[in-house]
Amino acid sequence: MGKRYYCDYCDKSFADNPTSRKVHLTGNAHLLTKKLHYDAYRNEKEILEEDQNKKPCRAFLSTGQCKFGDRCQFSHLTNEDRMQLSQILKQKEERSGLGQAVSTPTDVRDKLHQWLDNRKQRKKFESSDKETNVKKPECELKVPDYKLAECLTVFPSLPPSLLPPSKESILTSPFVTWG
Repeated sequence: MGKRYYCDYCDKSFADNPTSRKVHLTGNAHLLTKKLHYDAYRNEKEILEEDQNKKPCRAFLSTGQCKFGDRCQFSHLTNEDRMQLSQILKQKEERSGLGQAVSTPTDVRDKLHQWLDNRKQRKKFESSDKETNVKKPECELKVPDYKLAECLTVFPSLPPSLLPPSKESILTSPFVTWG
């Protein structure tokens, strides 16, 4: 049996050859199901922008149903629906505006001044260490901070081999030569 092409949108499979694939991909049924799939992921802004250019559907407004459904070229949104979408859109914009307000230029300047002050203090401390001739160890051990993997936090009692080592255990462990 030959290879088959499966269309996720239409939930159909057919012989995988260029002719049948092209016929299917340009067919109305495929284009409609593909449009319905992507319409499910539209946000409020896209829905409102698309709907503003459309006239209201008379059949949908009078009976509540339209024989064309989602393929109708007229709008199926009522004024209440438009108001709800615009309110949701405004709320989202306000929330995103609050996130942007946190990083205003004055905050950046304050953070920069704070960082510069901390740097000055570090430099003063380092220079005072040089003046007092306090020798630092030639090589400082930098011990990484190990954390337990999130997938292992579910288990109440893990064996010691899976637990992350503490800094103390790393620093106090004897260095054994191998070989």
